[in-house]
Amino acid sequence: MDDLDRMFAQLRGEPLPDALATLDDGVMAGLAAGRERLAVRRTMALACVVAAGVGLWGGLAGPAPAQAHDRSLLALPAAAPSHLLGS
Repeated sequence: MDDLDRMFAQLRGEPLPDALATLDDGVMAGLAAGRERLAVRRTMALACVVAAGVGLWGGLAGPAPAQAHDRSLLALPAAAPSHLLGS
Protein backbone atom coordinates (compact mmCIF):
# COMPACT_ATOMS: atom_id res chain seq x y z
CA MET A 1 0.00 0.00 0.00
CA ASP A 2 2.93 2.31 0.62
CA ASP A 3 4.06 1.82 -2.98
CA LEU A 4 0.69 2.95 -4.24
CA ASP A 5 0.71 6.05 -2.04
CA ARG A 6 4.22 6.88 -3.22
CA MET A 7 3.16 6.52 -6.90
CA PHE A 8 0.17 8.80 -6.37
CA ALA A 9 2.37 11.38 -4.65
CA GLN A 10 4.79 11.23 -7.58
CA LEU A 11 1.94 11.69 -10.10
CA ARG A 12 0.56 14.61 -8.11
CA GLY A 13 3.80 16.49 -8.56
CA GLU A 14 3.96 16.09 -12.34
CA PRO A 15 2.34 18.63 -14.70
CA LEU A 16 -0.78 17.72 -16.66
CA PRO A 17 -0.32 16.67 -20.30
CA ASP A 18 -1.17 19.26 -22.95
CA ALA A 19 -3.58 16.88 -24.70
CA LEU A 20 -5.78 16.87 -21.60
CA ALA A 21 -6.52 20.58 -22.03
CA THR A 22 -7.84 20.07 -25.57
CA LEU A 23 -9.95 17.02 -24.70
CA ASP A 24 -13.06 19.14 -24.15
CA ASP A 25 -12.86 20.57 -27.68
CA GLY A 26 -12.88 17.12 -29.24
CA VAL A 27 -15.82 15.96 -27.14
CA MET A 28 -17.87 19.08 -27.90
CA ALA A 29 -17.08 18.81 -31.63
CA GLY A 30 -18.25 15.20 -31.60
CA LEU A 31 -21.50 16.15 -29.87
CA ALA A 32 -22.12 18.97 -32.37
CA ALA A 33 -21.50 16.59 -35.30
CA GLY A 34 -23.97 14.10 -33.81
CA ARG A 35 -26.62 16.81 -33.44
CA GLU A 36 -26.02 17.92 -37.03
CA ARG A 37 -26.43 14.36 -38.34
CA LEU A 38 -29.68 14.01 -36.40
CA ALA A 39 -31.00 17.30 -37.82
CA VAL A 40 -30.15 16.20 -41.37
CA ARG A 41 -31.86 12.85 -40.81
CA ARG A 42 -35.02 14.57 -39.54
CA THR A 43 -35.02 16.96 -42.49
CA MET A 44 -34.68 14.10 -44.98
CA ALA A 45 -37.50 12.19 -43.28
CA LEU A 46 -39.73 15.27 -43.45
CA ALA A 47 -38.87 15.76 -47.14
CA CYS A 48 -39.79 12.12 -47.86
CA VAL A 49 -43.12 12.45 -46.08
CA VAL A 50 -43.93 15.67 -47.94
CA ALA A 51 -42.94 14.13 -51.28
CA ALA A 52 -45.09 11.05 -50.62
CA GLY A 53 -48.05 13.24 -49.64
CA VAL A 54 -47.74 15.42 -52.73
CA GLY A 55 -47.37 12.35 -54.94
CA LEU A 56 -50.44 10.66 -53.49
CA TRP A 57 -52.48 13.84 -53.64
CA GLY A 58 -51.42 14.48 -57.23
CA GLY A 59 -52.18 10.92 -58.26
CA LEU A 60 -55.54 10.61 -56.54
CA ALA A 61 -56.94 14.12 -56.96
CA GLY A 62 -55.72 14.71 -60.52
CA PRO A 63 -57.84 14.93 -63.67
CA ALA A 64 -60.17 12.15 -64.69
CA PRO A 65 -58.58 9.17 -66.42
CA ALA A 66 -58.33 9.24 -70.20
CA GLN A 67 -61.23 7.78 -72.17
CA ALA A 68 -60.56 5.54 -75.14
CA HIS A 69 -62.31 6.20 -78.47
CA ASP A 70 -64.61 3.57 -79.90
CA ARG A 71 -62.71 3.29 -83.16
CA SER A 72 -59.42 1.48 -83.51
CA LEU A 73 -56.07 3.11 -84.20
CA LEU A 74 -55.91 1.76 -87.76
CA ALA A 75 -59.33 3.08 -88.81
CA LEU A 76 -59.65 5.65 -91.59
CA PRO A 77 -59.68 9.17 -90.09
CA ALA A 78 -62.73 11.31 -90.78
CA ALA A 79 -60.57 14.07 -92.33
CA ALA A 80 -58.79 11.77 -94.79
CA PRO A 81 -59.24 12.80 -98.46
CA SER A 82 -60.51 9.36 -99.48
CA HIS A 83 -63.11 9.47 -96.73
CA LEU A 84 -64.20 13.00 -97.66
CA LEU A 85 -64.52 12.16 -101.38
CA GLY A 86 -66.56 9.10 -100.57
CA SER A 87 -64.40 6.55 -102.37
